[in-house]
Amino acid sequence: MHHLSTAVRRAAGCLVALAAVVALAAAPASATNDRHIDIRGLAQCDAVAGQWVVTWELTNHADVAGTIGNVRAYPASRPLVGLPSRIEPGETIRGEQRLLATEYTGEILFDVNWDDGPVTYDHHWPIYIYLRCGA
Repeated sequence: MHHLSTAVRRAAGCLVALAAVVALAAAPASATNDRHIDIRGLAQCDAVAGQWVVTWELTNHADVAGTIGNVRAYPASRPLVGLPSRIEPGETIRGEQRLLATEYTGEILFDVNWDDGPVTYDHHWPIYIYLRCGA
């Protein structure tokens, strides 16, 4: 009988441990995972200048504001200009990048320092242009 009660206690202990693991797995994600920025690139042809004008839009879907930092735009020789460094909850901010008419891809990468502490890294989005720009 003693062996049976020991086996029952061990089984009960295993169930409690398993329940704790399941509870941890089902716990809500950390606040860092709730940080969502939509990124969109819109290209328009400036035939006179022989360039693609790419407007990059960032929309903050988090409940907290953040500071945009470590911004990288590619091709590296084509800077991103006019992008504000702050983004409020629900806000969309924009910056502009000019590519040569013969350049059909670009990309933006950045980090966000959220006002409540977390930092999210390497938000990125490419753009692929399938049209021809120019005469």
